[in-house]
Amino acid sequence: MTTHDIFSVLNFSAFRPESDDPSAIWRRRFPNRRSLFLSVGRNALTWRGIQRNGQPGEGDVLRGLPSELLGQVILQLKDATEDGQCAVSINTCYVISLETNLSRRPGSEEIIKTNPRSVLGARYEKGKRYAVTHSPETNSSILLACDEDNIRKLETQLRAAGLRVGRFCCGTYILLRHALGFTNTIKGSDKPLSCLYVICCQGSVCALVQDEDRWMELRSRTDVYEDTVDAALELLAPFNQKVTPGMEIVFVGDTVLPEMVEGLGRLFSGHKINDLSQPNLLNTLMVQN
Repeated sequence: MTTHDIFSVLNFSAFRPESDDPSAIWRRRFPNRRSLFLSVGRNALTWRGIQRNGQPGEGDVLRGLPSELLGQVILQLKDATEDGQCAVSINTCYVISLETNLSRRPGSEEIIKTNPRSVLGARYEKGKRYAVTHSPETNSSILLACDEDNIRKLETQLRAAGLRVGRFCCGTYILLRHALGFTNTIKGSDKPLSCLYVICCQGSVCALVQDEDRWMELRSRTDVYEDTVDAALELLAPFNQKVTPGMEIVFVGDTVLPEMVEGLGRLFSGHKINDLSQPNLLNTLMVQN
């Protein structure tokens, strides 16, 4: 045993996960180090520094092609991080769908990341990266599929700019899981929850109808809105026929969107609007997971 080994035990660094271990939470992978959060859409790039204490730092929202914007702000991005470490949210070139009868073998939600065919069977498509969330009450599952080519292209661009991607995620999918986890806290409750989940993330929209803990219908689209939320509300209008009396509307945005909450109040008049949005919610969830 070397002096370095002894010191690593004394300061607990020997017990920390490796920085490239995706199973470990972000702040344990990069303790007391500044890192970077990037949110990439078709025509937008959002960045925010993450300080050594895990709190959000400075950032900006830019409009234009991300590949061109990277070159314009790369000095700011590098200055916001140590060792170029960044996490990336993909907000385009993905599909979120509601599926039934997917394999639920033990650990399938992790297995799908490395061996998706074993979970998806005939639904598997080459050239996709997948994630899945199973309903605890029924045979329904929420399935995320992202284009592999888009991820690899983006990773190459970031590497060429001197950044190192420590994690890829889909912001809409992360926020949907957050909403489900926040509201569905008691499995098999005597009062099962009926609600409409509405997720808005960097111009993308996802809506999920839950009827007494059963996932009934899901609709997801990317690149729906930019400056106003009118197009998002128009997309949600058909769900007025799906919302039953007493059903709650649960809204989560990647940032605070009062105009969206007001619009939902008009669209679903008489229904309670539960707004779970917080400033910098998406990158906060990334740091915590």
